[in-house]
Amino acid sequence: MTIPITINLSESLVASVQRLGEATAREVSDVLVDTLEIVLPTLDNLSEMSINSNIADVSDQEVLELANLKMDVMQNQRLGELQAKGKNTGLTAAERYELLILMSLYQIGQLRKSEGLAEAVRRRIKTSLST
Repeated sequence: MTIPITINLSESLVASVQRLGEATAREVSDVLVDTLEIVLPTLDNLSEMSINSNIADVSDQEVLELANLKMDVMQNQRLGELQAKGKNTGLTAAERYELLILMSLYQIGQLRKSEGLAEAVRRRIKTSLST
């Protein structure tokens, strides 16, 4: 099920989305939906992992989940694709923006993972932590 919404975007953002749509033969709405689908799952996962919580206040299970946190497979694949393309042929403005978002999400995830690992060590929680 889809729900129609109306949003106001800056002219420069619309232009970037239109260029990406033209380059990929997709409608502007499809480009926006794809972008949101790339970004929001990681934000949801991080929210579930108490991103706004003090690490000392979360349960042992949440600490272990944070310590083993990994980026979504699809997002990680897209991140790698954009990095490779950036090195080889360069990126469009829309791709640079997408790369910036994915890198930011990766960094947030790594920070929370590091906090989870440190807290697991502090609590002496027995686990098979993978790095």
